[in-house]
Amino acid sequence: MLPTVGSDTLKIAWYAAEVGGRTLGVAAMENVVPEAKRRVALEESGNKVVAAVKQLVGAYVARIVFEYVDQRVAFGRGRGVDRGFDAVIAASSETIRTSLPDRSASNPEYRAIFPHGTEEYTSPTVKEDEELAIDLRKAIHDSTLSVKTDVLALLDKVIPIVGPVASAVREGEKQVNALFQTELAARKLVVDTLWEERKAVENALGRGGRGLARFIYFDFRKGRENEVVEEPAAPADTEEPPKP
Repeated sequence: MLPTVGSDTLKIAWYAAEVGGRTLGVAAMENVVPEAKRRVALEESGNKVVAAVKQLVGAYVARIVFEYVDQRVAFGRGRGVDRGFDAVIAASSETIRTSLPDRSASNPEYRAIFPHGTEEYTSPTVKEDEELAIDLRKAIHDSTLSVKTDVLALLDKVIPIVGPVASAVREGEKQVNALFQTELAARKLVVDTLWEERKAVENALGRGGRGLARFIYFDFRKGRENEVVEEPAAPADTEEPPKP
């Protein structure tokens, strides 16, 4: 059984790399495959599999590095800016409330700016902060608040900072998706290559080489059970313990 596109990337890469290596190893052994033409066909097949695996691993590494570094930087910066944005919202709310005659958050003028309180501005992540800040600025600009100029000054300082950071977070998510699509395409290339090259190996080895072909294209489901692990040698001055 061969892997499918839905299989884990690293498992596909591990299996395909092993298959490519086995193919190249068998191709190098004249005593196993006497005919030079058959060995050349095997070598070409093994190289195709290895090339596809390298492309898959490259796509995987590109996505992982981006997710673990660039995207985390964008998220971290976004959370830091979001913390500052929330503080600006709190300061704006307090400035507006204390400027009113009754200093009440129930005042119609306050409710015209914050109809549902400040939570609708502080709860969303930085991705939404830019749009929220622009909407809030418009509401304050259109108001008759006595502190309108002061509050607008606060927002005008933060909007140019929030905008690029919010955009970076959104673009980062799009980039991760694009990288993952590239990785999926590379998975498909490996899977398709394995199917094609298994036939090529079977044809190169002929009927008499069916067992060898099964050795090269071992069952993917067995995974690392097929991996050969060398046991450490016993010390020179002691007897090797009996195997269980």
